[in-house]
Amino acid sequence: MSARKLLIGDDGAVCKLEYFDIEGVAEQVRIAFSVADVPFEDVRVAWSDWGSKKPTTKYGQLPQLILPDGTIVTQSEAMLRLAGAADKQGKLYPDDAKSRLEIDQLLGLVGDFARAWRPCLYIGMRPQAFGHPEKKDWADADKTIEKLRTEFIKNELPRYLEYFAEKHGKDKFLTGDDLTIADIAVYMQIRYFTRGIADYAPKDCVDKYPDSIAYLKRVEEHPKVAEYKKNKA
Repeated sequence: MSARKLLIGDDGAVCKLEYFDIEGVAEQVRIAFSVADVPFEDVRVAWSDWGSKKPTTKYGQLPQLILPDGTIVTQSEAMLRLAGAADKQGKLYPDDAKSRLEIDQLLGLVGDFARAWRPCLYIGMRPQAFGHPEKKDWADADKTIEKLRTEFIKNELPRYLEYFAEKHGKDKFLTGDDLTIADIAVYMQIRYFTRGIADYAPKDCVDKYPDSIAYLKRVEEHPKVAEYKKNKA
């Protein structure tokens, strides 16, 4: 069965993407659906409802995607690939093995990028998971958090930006002239660092890398991405 058949029922029924009312890991899926012209119900779960909603989810987490036949899909990267495979133009996640191999490697690399940042982020939210006391009882919390995040912005961020810049260059997407799901995933990860969400990761920290800023702009100016963002605003 094709990806589009899975996502759009014979009677026109659409899938439901459930996530919180934030971008998070679901935003790349929302964008991919929009680029692939896949209609979907964008269900935003309120934080106040999460306590009662959590036990009803398959693995106690979101996002989850409910297909028209009732099948529950978990894991945002699986959803991203499914959305890409449903692209009518066949560009987001092409059928041929060589193209998919290149895209899958890039998805793995952006996963490495996200995992490298994760301890820097979560040590400020759940320090106990890293062997520290709760933040209120940890005298050196702010100093440690600042050190970890500052060193990441100084050393790791430019390293990953360079990896991706080697692929997209000054005027292309990651695999050439066409936008793929790898671009959507990389776009979301780099864009995170332009939003000033985390302390000690200032929103101008990517500004010194003009090729990366230009790349973000190219993704945003893709007609389908631009349309999604306009409708979202």
